[in-house]
Amino acid sequence: MKKIKILIYLLSIILFASCELGDFGDDLQENPNLLTPDQADPNFLLNNVQKEVADLLQDLNRTTDEVMRYTVLNETYSDVSNQASLNSEYTNYYAFLEDANIIFDLAENDESLLYHRGMATILTAYATVTMVDYLGDIPFSEANRGDEQILNPKPDDDAMIYATLLDRLDIAIDDLANSTLAPTNDLYYDGDAEKWIRLAKSLKLKMLLNIGDRDRINVLLAEDDFITSDDDFQFQYGTSASDPNSRHPDYNISYRPEGFSTFLGNSFLNLLLNDKSISDPRLRYYVYRQSNTDPSDTLLGCVGSSIFNFCYLGNAYYGRDHGDTRSTGADRNLRATYGLYPVGGAFDEDNPSAPEFAIAAQNQLGAGILPILLSSFVDFLRAEAALTLTTSDDSAALLESGIRKSMDKVLNFANAASGSTFAATSADVDAYVLEVMTAFAAADNQGKLDIILKEYYLASYGNSTESYNGYRRTGLPSVFTAPIFDPNTPFPRSFSIPEDAINNNNQLSQRPITTQVFWDKNPVGFIR
Repeated sequence: MKKIKILIYLLSIILFASCELGDFGDDLQENPNLLTPDQADPNFLLNNVQKEVADLLQDLNRTTDEVMRYTVLNETYSDVSNQASLNSEYTNYYAFLEDANIIFDLAENDESLLYHRGMATILTAYATVTMVDYLGDIPFSEANRGDEQILNPKPDDDAMIYATLLDRLDIAIDDLANSTLAPTNDLYYDGDAEKWIRLAKSLKLKMLLNIGDRDRINVLLAEDDFITSDDDFQFQYGTSASDPNSRHPDYNISYRPEGFSTFLGNSFLNLLLNDKSISDPRLRYYVYRQSNTDPSDTLLGCVGSSIFNFCYLGNAYYGRDHGDTRSTGADRNLRATYGLYPVGGAFDEDNPSAPEFAIAAQNQLGAGILPILLSSFVDFLRAEAALTLTTSDDSAALLESGIRKSMDKVLNFANAASGSTFAATSADVDAYVLEVMTAFAAADNQGKLDIILKEYYLASYGNSTESYNGYRRTGLPSVFTAPIFDPNTPFPRSFSIPEDAINNNNQLSQRPITTQVFWDKNPVGFIR
């Protein structure tokens, strides 16, 4: 009995002590290991936004590479744009928006963060525009407001989102014009606010062309403050193969012992090889041939079949036709693959070898770029606007300028082909430009537009989002054919709403891939 009393006494002391020690007061109830938004470092947050925007845009481009014939469509349009296609992209997009929102909140009372806010506004606007271009209506005004108990944000009208973003870009321009302190790391423009301003205006041009707003485009043209060749908006990859792997994603799937995991598209290769009287000067920079041996007829499996548009283009340019869903053989080391530009691979000098051994001076080991919005792209956009909206620009001059800027960028990429006897010359470029411009001068307006979109398609290699938008906007270039095995499948005018988003948000419902985004006003079935 005495032992029991002692035990009760000891327990009561422990209980009393624990109560006393647990009364820390309200000011000591916060977890010291959990940062609150106001304690976050805006430089770290902005670093993440910069990287995640590039990752998002790269992932979207790689998804539409198949749709736009740069690589083979080895499935159906429905498969490539189904409800699982953009699950990770959708999730990651809203995740880095949260970081951007914290920057916006911090900048409300801190003028030293105007540059940070301007950058974050432009980057998130670019990402949001691209998501709208792929998906149409998405959660926007109610997105990332969980602190307000908005757990099922409604989708907003895509035209309204565009209008809001155009206004935000004007605010970002003002922020950058009045900024005094650059962030610790500006991965794109190294602390040059003027370059960000030119990017914002170039993004506005791209958006206004989509919606066909001639008057507002003319205002931008009068300002004449677009990105130049020194301001190209691109993300630079590294050469590290270890964790984290910093190399261009398409380098990673090409330059390895087992060979190239997919095929380049024969339609794209044919344009480079055979569309003009001479091969495209960018050919050896864009494409690397792993072999100098033609694949056998048995391996090809398409020789003599009328269903194929190309089957095989010859001279070891081994790709596949659009919509070729056949299984593949033991040919990964025979396929033409990504070259020097833009993935940082090898320049083709007629000395094919398996790419993992092509580590001569011409191989940049994956230090490629993601060409997001280049000065050449801006020229093509302006050329199209001049023709279709009768803006104050000269479409012919801008077409030529766009081609020459693209050639200059590709042919001088990393100076990797310098001194090679296979490097393209200025005479090659001049001959190419002369042929294009002669055809342009002789064409009617529809033919002129077709030429502009074809040259833009070739120049935007590495950024199929631009081609995807242009194709839906104009139905051009006209050289594209339907998938060979499934010619009646509908072209994805937009992508399916991700399955994970629908499962987690009762305000969302699925839409067919024939749903057109607001600026796509073309007839049903006019592209294939």
